[in-house]
Amino acid sequence: MYFDYKEAVDYIAEIYKEADKPTVQEITDLSGNIDFDPVIEDEIARLFRVLLKSVKPKRVLEIGLSIGFSTVHIAKAIKSFGGNLITLEIDEEIAKVAKKNLEHFEVADIVEMRFGDAQELIKEFKSESFDVVFQDSSKRLYPVMFEECLRVLRKGGLFLIDDTLFPVMTAEDDWSASDKAIHRFNQLVADGKLESTILPIGEGCTVAVKL
Repeated sequence: MYFDYKEAVDYIAEIYKEADKPTVQEITDLSGNIDFDPVIEDEIARLFRVLLKSVKPKRVLEIGLSIGFSTVHIAKAIKSFGGNLITLEIDEEIAKVAKKNLEHFEVADIVEMRFGDAQELIKEFKSESFDVVFQDSSKRLYPVMFEECLRVLRKGGLFLIDDTLFPVMTAEDDWSASDKAIHRFNQLVADGKLESTILPIGEGCTVAVKL
């Protein structure tokens, strides 16, 4: 049976319109007139809330803060059982906006921001020190940071990655540097160190468990 994907997404969004708050649009409006890197879609935020409330992580690492949309949803999901979130961001100006958003939704108290180059910052963490790692930084860093992401993630921990279907959005001959980096990253994820799948929601979301 065939169904229209966009209609399905719209139908689901309507069903969950109250549960999804704050939405991407609400956070964008709250952030004012500022340029920022794209954030996850509402349906991915919903997926994350389900996964996080199921596994109840105590320590979560987010790589890529932007205006704090995913940060708000992750923090809201883990706050009730004592979870904490560390988020890495290179742009301290955009982080000021994110901080206001975190304060607005009353989750700033469980979020620690660290500033700088993510591929250097991640080296500061002990091995297997996080229950969940969420990668949403510069796409060129995805394959570069793969081993470090696995190192800091405990066995059985969740590895969540956004934008992993970039390569199918254009013909292979027209792949950008980001497309090529994501394709290489997807190959690394599938090499046996993780149990994983790519979900065709948003621009692609990979859900993986470290073996």
